[in-house]
Amino acid sequence: MHNIMFFLIMLFTYSTLALICIVFNTIYPKKYIGLISASHILGLFTIIFSIFDDIIKLNFIITNITVLCFLLANFIAIMALLNFINAPIKSNYKYVVVIITILDIFSVNFFPSLSVFIHKVLIMCIYIFIGILIVKVKNNNISKMCLGICCIIFPALQIIFEILIVFIIKNIFNLDLAVYVIQSLACSLFLILITMEDERKNFNKHMNMLEEKVKDREEFINRANEIDKLKMEFLANISHELKTPINVIFSSIQLVELNLAKDDLSDREKALDYLKFMKQNCYRLIKLSNNFIDMSKIEAGFMDLNLHNIEIVKLIEDTTISIVPFAEERGIKIIFDTEIEEKLMACDAEKIERVILNILSNAIKFTPKGGEINVYVYENNNNMHILIKDSGIGIPKYMQDKIFDRFTQVKDGLLKENEGSGIGLSLVKHLVEMHGGKITLESDINKGCKFNILLPCKVIEGENARDFSNNSIGMRRVEIELSDI
Repeated sequence: MHNIMFFLIMLFTYSTLALICIVFNTIYPKKYIGLISASHILGLFTIIFSIFDDIIKLNFIITNITVLCFLLANFIAIMALLNFINAPIKSNYKYVVVIITILDIFSVNFFPSLSVFIHKVLIMCIYIFIGILIVKVKNNNISKMCLGICCIIFPALQIIFEILIVFIIKNIFNLDLAVYVIQSLACSLFLILITMEDERKNFNKHMNMLEEKVKDREEFINRANEIDKLKMEFLANISHELKTPINVIFSSIQLVELNLAKDDLSDREKALDYLKFMKQNCYRLIKLSNNFIDMSKIEAGFMDLNLHNIEIVKLIEDTTISIVPFAEERGIKIIFDTEIEEKLMACDAEKIERVILNILSNAIKFTPKGGEINVYVYENNNNMHILIKDSGIGIPKYMQDKIFDRFTQVKDGLLKENEGSGIGLSLVKHLVEMHGGKITLESDINKGCKFNILLPCKVIEGENARDFSNNSIGMRRVEIELSDI
């Protein structure tokens, strides 16, 4: 009667444990939890047949079924632990299971001591081995360490109890079973706890990923809004850039027509001034069109360099000198200096000239009367440095990272008369990078700007220096680039 009560308590414990595992597996489906649930169900059958075996003495059929259920329950539990630690379950393991089962069934009927060794010592040693594998894993949390310890301590206790039962004390069988139930209970609960912790980590990781996606999406939306804002500002600026020269040209044409209608062209100077205004604003439209066309070519990958060996120092000096009359008209002093007098370098002379003119045009545009613009050339580490420094209004720090972006302009309400399309410096950056160089900016409000253009010193082998001169075509380019001053 005492044994039956003990078995009933174990039956209740196993039933509760099996139910918990089955319910938990429906919430968090895991293969090892499913296997543990199956193991507990077979454990229930083991206890039920143990009760029958205790009531009906010496019934070899019930005894064999009990041992079979016990073996299957343990083999499935071992598979669950192997699945938990991601250990490979090889196909030849099934042959080992079949052999152990046949030996145990045979020995339980003819050699009980051998049966004890198989289903206690041998199987519990497998649990201990798995427990050691779990404990040895690096970066284990407390729950996993406890699971590994349970897989070592409780099977070891069962081995000790079985040795005591066989050789010394005969009446501690129930204690041995109690330790086995506690082992099943502890392993199951720790597996559930570890699964919950892993699911919590996965949930937090998933939430972090979602937050990152939301953040990226917000940044994308903000960037899209910023680009949309830039486009709107660009359209407004382009409208202004197109409207201003067209109005000037149209007004000049009207005045000339008026004088022609009156047959009065006595004031020759005024007529020439009107033509000059029309010419300058035509150049302004040409500059705008050229910038658009060239930016489109660059973005489409159709812009090519016409590289030749050029005396780069002379090219920079002549380009700088060409804008002196425009600077003097505004009361600005131009200073050119160089550490080297001659340097042969492969470059596209027209594009380098355009880069220099664009930066000098901006320098003149934003430098007040009485200011100064310095152009300094030197060589360092086989790189040609071109420094262009002005004493103008400067560029605020928050705008310096964006100043080379397309359509970007310095925001200053006092500079409306000097607005442009916002693609000049972007074009400059692309042209410099096409030569394998880079351009940087140092500036501060009311302290001017310093542009540093770095170009690698390369030459085309076997080619002599190409001659270039600051001819009328070159001067026309100067007039075009400086048409919006």
